[in-house]
Order: sequence, then C-alpha cells, then structure tokens
Amino acid sequence: MEQTLTIDGIYNGATGVANGGYSCGVVASFISGDAEVRLNAAFPTETPLTVKSSAEGNVEFFLEQNCSKANLLGSGKPTLLDLEVPNPPNYEAARQASENFIFLHRVDPRGCYVCSPIRPVGEGLRLFIGPLPNIQGKSMGENLVASVWRPSPEQAKADGYIDPVYIWSVLDCPGVTALKLRNPGSGVLVLGSCAASMKEKLPASEHYVVSAWEIDPPQGAKRFMGVAIHSRTGKLMACARQVCFDVGDAVPGSRSKS
Repeated sequence: MEQTLTIDGIYNGATGVANGGYSCGVVASFISGDAEVRLNAAFPTETPLTVKSSAEGNVEFFLEQNCSKANLLGSGKPTLLDLEVPNPPNYEAARQASENFIFLHRVDPRGCYVCSPIRPVGEGLRLFIGPLPNIQGKSMGENLVASVWRPSPEQAKADGYIDPVYIWSVLDCPGVTALKLRNPGSGVLVLGSCAASMKEKLPASEHYVVSAWEIDPPQGAKRFMGVAIHSRTGKLMACARQVCFDVGDAVPGSRSKS
C-alpha cells in the first residue's frame, strides 16, 4: 500500500526538518502495538513524503515518489520492547529538575517543538528537561534528567487521551539532553532509532513525570538511552529505548552514515 503525507512545519526540530521523536511517532502510527523506528535521515517538513506499508506491518518513508534506497528517510516495524525501567523520580524532584532546565536546542528561531521555552502553549510541548542531583556521579541505569510534562488540550484525540504521536515526541529529547548535560563536550547528538511501548493511555488532563537514563556504555558514535513517562503516582505509562549518534559538528538534517 502506498500513500503520501506532509509533516506540518510547526513540528520542527532543526530548521526545515521534523523533530526526531515526532518523525518516529508518524512512522509508528502505521504500526499496531510496540514499534521500532529507524531514521536514515531527517524528515523534511512541508514536503510530500511517500509511505509504503506491507501486510506484515512494516512501513517505509521516502522523499518524493522515487522509492529508491537513496531516498529512504526512515522505516518502522512491529516489535516487543523489553526494557528495564528504573523507578522514577517523584513529582517534586521532576519539578525541581525542570526549574534547572537549560535550553540546548537552539538550531531554529522557534526552537525544538518538544523542548523550546520560546513557543507558547499550543505551539509546542514545552518539555523542560533538567539534571537530577549528582548527574555526573550517576551509574548506568540511574535516571540522569527529569521533567514534568503538562499536556495541553490540543494534544488529545476526541476521546480525551493524548495522541501517541506526541508521546513519541516526548520520548525523544530527554535522552539527548541527558547525554549533553552529562558530557558537555560531546558533539551534535541526533536520534538514530527508537523502540517504544505505550503501556497505558495517557489522559490529556493529567501531569506526568518524564525521565531518562543511560542503558549501556557508548560504542563509537553510538549512545544508548532509555526514556520513560510515569504518572504522578509512579505508574509506568510509556517507555523507549534509543540509539543516538554523536555526529560531531555535522549539520542536523544531513543523512546518517550508518
């Protein structure tokens, strides 16, 4: 099956390209249940993209109608995510971390759709991710950063639950932010792949605790991160396993080398 869609420019990460988590969420919207999404390149906004899906549940996104390997932007497939999630910080700790938020993603005048404080409510997710105490001394598997997420009504579907594409978006930036705050000398960090599981429906009327941790030691340019969304009472609502890449001083939007 083949169809065409266009991502609105409001969902940008860097200028002219969609936020990585939002891109993953768009791909995952064609897959039932847990999904694993690989990003070969940044998804341009305001540009027709060709979507090819198979009976097996796999999906591929291409630039324009030429569905060649050179034009493959990303792909997704069903999976069953097995991820050990640490206990979340409590709501007050997450709120305090948000107060120590540092705006890292300034590659667009409006900033990233997910974590920019410049955007007004309704035009971004306003996820303000900050370090937890002793971030440099944390061990593998311990939460490094946290944030409170306060969804806005336009992120809900008609049933009052948050559209999963926004949940995937929230599951993006905390991993990269944790890496950058823990290693300030690192290069540009981009999302390469994300496997996510929606454990529960998220009412848009509630507030949530978001946290991120390092899963495994780095391998070359690869960084392995976990991100989770919990309810205020500590119930796991969604989680993701990320592979991020340190691409040095590469311009966001350039194609992945792996």
